[in-house]
Amino acid sequence: MVNQSSANNNATKSDVNKIVKQSGKVLRQEILRVEERVENIEEGQKRMETTLNKISTQLDGFVGRVDDLTTENVIGTNHMRKIKINVEDHEKRIKALESS
Repeated sequence: MVNQSSANNNATKSDVNKIVKQSGKVLRQEILRVEERVENIEEGQKRMETTLNKISTQLDGFVGRVDDLTTENVIGTNHMRKIKINVEDHEKRIKALESS
């Protein structure tokens, strides 16, 4: 093992200042990168919210139309049953009139 003087291993005040300045620059760069990423994420989130609102609005309209069609279908089915009963009754009455 080689003996080195402890004076060679000590950091001077200027060495510490250099490291602090370099660290500061690196930290600022990283902070700027993080801020940029956050801004991109926020923009993406706004776009997603806008898209989800559009989809929600369209789905509300679609669900309303389906509800209307379901109601009309039920009404139409009931109406057809009544017509069928009337037609059968008329057929019986017509046959009775024709046979007499």
